[in-house]
Amino acid sequence: MRRSIGLLIISGLLPTVALGGAFGVLTLRAQHDAVRGGAETAARFTAALASAKLRDGMAAVDMITQSPAFDGTLDVLRFQMLASRIRTSQSAWHILSVADPAGHRLVDVPVPIGGMPGGPVVDRTSLDQAVATRRPVVGNVVRGPRGGFAFAIRAPVIRTGRVRYVVSAVVTTDTVSPLLRFRALPPGWRVAVVDGAGNVVASSAANSVAIGQRVSESGLQSRRGKGPRFYNFQRHDGTYAVGTWAPIEGTNWSANVSAPASAFSGPVRQALMLLTVAGIACLLLMALLVKLLWRELAQYRAREIAEIQGQRMEALGRLTGGVAHDFNNLLTPILGGLDLVRRRVGDDPRLLRQIDAAIASAERARALVSRLLSFARRQTLSQTDIDLAQMLDDLRELLAQAAGTTNRIDIQVSPGVPIIHADRTQLELAILNLAINARDAMPEGGSIRVTASALAVDEGQELPPGRYAAIAVADEGYGMDKETLRRAIDPFFTTKAADKGTGLGLSMVHGFAAQSGGMLRIESKPGEGTVATILLPAGTGAVPKQEHESAAAGTGAGGLLLVDDEEAVRSATAAMLTEAGYKLMEASSADEALLILKQEEVDAVLTDYVMPGRSGADLIRELRRTRPGMPILLITGYADAAQDVPSDVARLAKPYRSAELVEAVNRLRPRA
Repeated sequence: MRRSIGLLIISGLLPTVALGGAFGVLTLRAQHDAVRGGAETAARFTAALASAKLRDGMAAVDMITQSPAFDGTLDVLRFQMLASRIRTSQSAWHILSVADPAGHRLVDVPVPIGGMPGGPVVDRTSLDQAVATRRPVVGNVVRGPRGGFAFAIRAPVIRTGRVRYVVSAVVTTDTVSPLLRFRALPPGWRVAVVDGAGNVVASSAANSVAIGQRVSESGLQSRRGKGPRFYNFQRHDGTYAVGTWAPIEGTNWSANVSAPASAFSGPVRQALMLLTVAGIACLLLMALLVKLLWRELAQYRAREIAEIQGQRMEALGRLTGGVAHDFNNLLTPILGGLDLVRRRVGDDPRLLRQIDAAIASAERARALVSRLLSFARRQTLSQTDIDLAQMLDDLRELLAQAAGTTNRIDIQVSPGVPIIHADRTQLELAILNLAINARDAMPEGGSIRVTASALAVDEGQELPPGRYAAIAVADEGYGMDKETLRRAIDPFFTTKAADKGTGLGLSMVHGFAAQSGGMLRIESKPGEGTVATILLPAGTGAVPKQEHESAAAGTGAGGLLLVDDEEAVRSATAAMLTEAGYKLMEASSADEALLILKQEEVDAVLTDYVMPGRSGADLIRELRRTRPGMPILLITGYADAAQDVPSDVARLAKPYRSAELVEAVNRLRPRA
């Protein structure tokens, strides 16, 4: 019994000690990583703040170089007036100076540097760099005549392709120090800004005497990438520390963050203490091990099921896109045949009800195929003439649902809004997408205004001149700053949480508008809301009236050539066209169609897309080469048919009703 108990205790203590040791090592590593990560994060953040500050200064000095005072001979009086005004808003600029490329100071405002007008520049290295690179630069820290430290921001004055002057703003190092107080650092941590020569510009150390002093050689080697990322050094106060670097973008300066060396050795002692505590903790962990293992297995099984489901959905999407052509070919003769039968059955109410029920079922099947294609993301764009007033009225209820219960939808259509030619489904999705973005920008509720108006674009603007329709969605939400607004339409850029948005919404709206001949325009200011406007060119005609199955048939004045390899589809289409009064010839392949065209006079060609041998696209290209004026109608149920067919070719998607076919042919060619 005692042996068994001893073995049980040993078997329990061994994993306890092992787990305790592993736990201590992991803790040591985690704390090391925490110190490293904290130092790197603080260095990068400081570098970003300093970069923004210095780049603003370089941009401001560069703006001064555009002054007319530098056109021709230096207008000293004009520069002095300009400098005096600028210094009132740039309090950090101690002196504004102009020098020639050789380094001789020409004018200093408000007083000569060092009390000596016309002398050489103090930091000649940065001036030569500005002349050589022809770009604004930030100089190194130098000690002034009165003992203070400062640095120069320089920008070259370029006229007629050469550097005529160099404008410099002398800035005291005191202006950099506030950047180092962005947040409280752990005790003993310090952050500093170091210039290109390795001199300390600013330091967070209290009563620091290191300003202007050169950092250690090991630190400089580490900054140049010739040493370890973290380096050991002795501070000016004699304490030992570990430091890291982050470059300040746009300059040759760097940010340095250092932590006491004890911050790295401390975790060792803590790990030893944790080893002692680990024994007790592991006893509890062993009791939880089975439960955690069971939970992990359950989560693994759930992930496995989700992965299988994802594979099924992917397979379904591929299957849907692949068989859509066959589904549409099957539905085409069904719909066409039912239309023909309905016209010939007379006035038998019972039979008409049966036929109408069959037509309704076929229409539902057609809608189902369309939704499946949309799910598979293989839906072909179909541009039609759109009445915006009617479309927005039809969309009102869906917009209200998208806006939610805390937001109001206000739809206004101005008089004279032109008819547009675009894909209605994609336009509706774009408007809904903008409405959802507006809703998300107003979590506490507000008003979403959807307006449509006419817009005339003149020469010299972003769009070709002409009449446009402007569909705007405006909200009263947070708004966007300039940087966010600039990147708003970038793919995958989003300010929403990871589970709230993909960053593709605005880029998809932008792509749709551009593909339709228009553009997406976004106006926004923080706190003032956002207005997203879709500009689309006006169409050339009016919205066609919808035809029902009782629409008047065509009179059939000329001959048509119908090309389709599916006999059932070809027969059904031929019957519908013959019923409409058209003279018709049939071909089962592109080669047979070309042979007929050589022997017979044909007014127009109606062709399928997917056929054995040469496709409908091949036939269209051949007709464009040999008979460029021949009217062509592409009849297809293939989702990707638009990829290799000219965009100006008329199209009719399968399946179709008799009235839709007659309407497409009527639009294709003038009737007698």
